[in-house]
Amino acid sequence: MTNLTTPSEPPLGQKPEADLAVTVLDVGHGNSAVVRDGSTCAVIDAAPGDIVQRELDRVGCEHIEHLIISHSDKDHAGSGPQILLDPLRTVGTAWFNPDAQKDSRIWARLIRAVHTRYRRGGFGGHQMLHTETPQTLYCGRARLEVCHPSFLMAGTGPTGTSPTFGKLDTNTVSIVVRVHLEEEPAILLAADIDAVALKHIQENGQQLSAPVLVFPHHGGLPGKADPRAFAEELTELVAPRLVIFSIRGGLRPANPHREIMAGVRLAAPDAHIACTQLSVHCHEEKQLVSDRHLAVLPAAGRKSGRSCAGSVTVTRVEAGLRFDPPLETHLSFVDGGAVANPLCRLPIPGPRKGPDNVGHKEVPDGT
Repeated sequence: MTNLTTPSEPPLGQKPEADLAVTVLDVGHGNSAVVRDGSTCAVIDAAPGDIVQRELDRVGCEHIEHLIISHSDKDHAGSGPQILLDPLRTVGTAWFNPDAQKDSRIWARLIRAVHTRYRRGGFGGHQMLHTETPQTLYCGRARLEVCHPSFLMAGTGPTGTSPTFGKLDTNTVSIVVRVHLEEEPAILLAADIDAVALKHIQENGQQLSAPVLVFPHHGGLPGKADPRAFAEELTELVAPRLVIFSIRGGLRPANPHREIMAGVRLAAPDAHIACTQLSVHCHEEKQLVSDRHLAVLPAAGRKSGRSCAGSVTVTRVEAGLRFDPPLETHLSFVDGGAVANPLCRLPIPGPRKGPDNVGHKEVPDGT
């Protein structure tokens, strides 16, 4: 078995540099990102577990300017209550939209946590978040631009009978955020949007271009739409240099879906593709890998020996953007024989004559 004993994180007392950065955290099956300007932080999605709080500890964050929960699924909201109720940190505003159809324990806990923390103090309160929200969201020199949903869609919420939109589910109305670092687009956090949401975004004229795309729904199927066509269209709109899939290694059905990967590679053949953990498409589930190539950041895949890129930090520097781990380091890991059959390195497929969704069945998150 590969030696997995490399150091994982710096001591908590060791303070990082005052970087302007976004860290896409390896949280397994879920999404979480921390935006920071030095120790001024914002959290966008909070998957279950302690990875988000460990990252906040690492950067010395005592105040969360914004806590954004894109939608009510557990893999995006699971640690929201713990973050809100943590007595060691204050919170500016919690941003999420109502979901009357969500009857889950975690969603009820999140709502109760907002109520409890507001009464306790050290919290600015809750607001809805949509493209017409009048307040501009800043985190130091970072600006958080809301690209979806519109007020009309957010106000309607998930429903089976909308006269304007028809059926809307939780994924369709999830909040999409484009993070600007020093007013330059850096990363698009696309939550779990589907083809209905993407069409709505385009109809509203929202710009999505960014050097980094965190692909929606962990690379799973986009509702009933053709997955390759959806991935190709979204990737063309974003035109990323780096595409990240936030996944849990060993999870079945396996993400990213092969047709999603095909669409991404068709639209951006030169883009670097990185999964946070190793998909079962790429590697034997029981064969562990070293974590020597990872950035020194909290990452859920370390203990399981399933890390691919792990947690990824995008930092604004004078020359543009710096990635940690460096893309060259991740590429060497993928191409160096540690990964058996990397899906991202298969030949780029040729274009098809038309969309084909035959045989594709969406599998619910179960979250």
